[in-house]
Amino acid sequence: MSTQRDHGTELIPRPARTPEALRAALAAIAPERLPEMDADQRKAVAAAIEQSSIKPLQLFMIAWAANIEIERFPEAVRELRRAEYMANAAETLEESRRYVRISGDIIRAAYKAVSE
Repeated sequence: MSTQRDHGTELIPRPARTPEALRAALAAIAPERLPEMDADQRKAVAAAIEQSSIKPLQLFMIAWAANIEIERFPEAVRELRRAEYMANAAETLEESRRYVRISGDIIRAAYKAVSE
């Protein structure tokens, strides 16, 4: 499932998977999320030091690459936010699960796109 095919035109090209490129991309398309990214990066650095492992930093990079992949497509952001809202507002468990699946599909597609 391609994020671009399913969610219209991208705002910016997919950035390189480096901290600098991801931060610059986020600043361009969703600057209100920079404090969230910075907090996650600080947590990843602390975890990497505590664990003597680079794995927390790798997970941070992958997670934010996927977040930015979604943010690059305004329709994907709208669809994800709507599905998240509807999952919480659903009157039945079945309806909630349907919207959770939609959210999961969007997020999985983003992770897949940045892993190719």
